[in-house]
Amino acid sequence: MRHQPILTVNNLNISVSTPLEVVHPVRDVNFALQSGKVLGIVGESGSGKTLTCMSLLRLLPENVKVEFGSINYRNQNLLECSAEDIRKVRGNDIAMIMQNPMIAFNPVRTIESHFIETIRTHLPITKRLARKVAVEYLEKTDLPNPKAVLKQYPFQLSGGMLQRVMIAITMSLKPSILIADEPTTALDATNQLQVLKQLDKLKKEYNTGILLVTHDLGVIAQLADEVAVMYGGYIVEKAPVLKLFNQPMHPYTRVLLESRLGLTRKKIQSVSPLSTYSKNNDKKCPFLDRCEEANHSCTSYNLEYREYEKDHFVRCVKIHESVGN
Repeated sequence: MRHQPILTVNNLNISVSTPLEVVHPVRDVNFALQSGKVLGIVGESGSGKTLTCMSLLRLLPENVKVEFGSINYRNQNLLECSAEDIRKVRGNDIAMIMQNPMIAFNPVRTIESHFIETIRTHLPITKRLARKVAVEYLEKTDLPNPKAVLKQYPFQLSGGMLQRVMIAITMSLKPSILIADEPTTALDATNQLQVLKQLDKLKKEYNTGILLVTHDLGVIAQLADEVAVMYGGYIVEKAPVLKLFNQPMHPYTRVLLESRLGLTRKKIQSVSPLSTYSKNNDKKCPFLDRCEEANHSCTSYNLEYREYEKDHFVRCVKIHESVGN
């Protein structure tokens, strides 16, 4: 029996105002996240992954706005929350690990200062107790000599250590949802494994639902339960991780898997994401200019998002035609 999802995103559409035009980097995005599960969002740079995640906590820049849609957390639409209410949700209920840990910390403040301030912002505890909690959770991430780490400044730690510090801060608040935006970018293999181990521990110990954003299919295969593939602002395919890897249905998903696994040497034509957003509309497939399976129907169909097998959703007219509907 499937439980009620802790987070549901429905028909999310985001626009960006530029000096020349209004572009749409996120279109008609739908997904649900279960407690204790990992939903991976994968796609190349510019596909809309990070903007989708930033919208969940209302962290979008001034020229970026959600045109319509809903983001429901525990039966509450976060897009309708007041600024004060959304501040209470951030960190305490929904936490986020940023892509680059080096810019997530103030370089002139110690790790202890960051840790204690974050804990005391959300929990009514003394500074002394907050320091004790900080040491406890740094130990949980297997960082050597946690008391010494607290006294150090961010620039004295490696990228992998800073990612684990961020995870420790997150774990101390026991959030219901963690958004991990490219948590293993620029880390070596050893540090990647450490970070993924801590994310898995967070999921298992606190039943945290994790939204894992990455372009690395190896990370997805190791940690995710379900995968949503984004291209040109759309989710073009979503399925359980094993089904997606073994039976990819969308042409872009197949290209993505082939490029990762080295099964083809064919060069894929590059298309600017911004150009795709500007020219794309609801009756033209965003992958049209790169798809070798395209035909005349791809230029004039409604971009429907359908379930073809249990929990396997695809947005492709070729698949629509193949099932005779």
